[in-house]
Amino acid sequence: MPFLLNEDKALKQKFQGLMVHDATSGAGRKVTVRYRNPEYELADAVYPLVLISHSRISRAEDREHRGYVRLHYAPENFEPWADMTDPSQSPYMAQMPIPLNVDYQIDAYARKETHLIEMTGAMSGFHFLPARFGYLPIGEDGTVRRLDLLGGPEYSESKDEQGKRLFIVSWVIRVSSELFLSDIQTLTPAQRVLVSWLDKRFFDEGHTVELDPTQVVTPAEADTP
Repeated sequence: MPFLLNEDKALKQKFQGLMVHDATSGAGRKVTVRYRNPEYELADAVYPLVLISHSRISRAEDREHRGYVRLHYAPENFEPWADMTDPSQSPYMAQMPIPLNVDYQIDAYARKETHLIEMTGAMSGFHFLPARFGYLPIGEDGTVRRLDLLGGPEYSESKDEQGKRLFIVSWVIRVSSELFLSDIQTLTPAQRVLVSWLDKRFFDEGHTVELDPTQVVTPAEADTP
C-alpha cells in the first residue's frame, strides 16, 4: 500500500487485542478499534472503543537530506538484503526523500470508568503509547518507525446520542514517515574488479602503456622505495 495507508493500517493493528475486565465480562471484553473517518460513524459505536483520527502532516526538517541517500530498510515491494541488521549493506538509494511527521489523535471511550482506567494503564505501556521510546512496526515495508507522544493521557467526559455518559481519555502522537518523489534505485555490488598497472613516472609524462601484472613489484615486497 502507498504512503499514509501503510501507517494507518499499522497504527490500527497496534491496538488490536486490548481487553478490559469487570465482574460480568468473564475472560474479558474486547476493545473495538476503529478510525473516525472515513469508515466510522459514532452512532454505531460499541464500547469500550479506541477511536483513531488524523490530525496533521508536516515536514520533518530535522531529518531532511539533499541528493541521494541510502535507505536503511527495504522499501515496499523490494527484497531485503542478506544481513538486514547491517544498514550499511543496503543496496537501495533514493533521491531527496521528503521526511514527514504524521500526527494522530487517539481517543479511548468507555461506559465504565474502571474500563477507562484499565485501558489507560495498558495503552501507556511500552508496546503502545509510552512517554519515551515509542515505536510503530510497518508490516508492508519491514520498517520500525519512531512514535512520539506529543500529549496525553487527558481525561474528559461526554454523552452519546442517547444521553448516556461516556468516559474519554485522549492522546496525541506523531509517527515518522518518508515520501519518495523519485524511483528507488538498486545498487548492484561489483562482482569483478579490473586493475590496470601503469608506471607512475611514465603516466605523469602522458604514457599509458599497461605493465605485465606478474612483473609488478608492490611496495611491500620492494627493498627500496
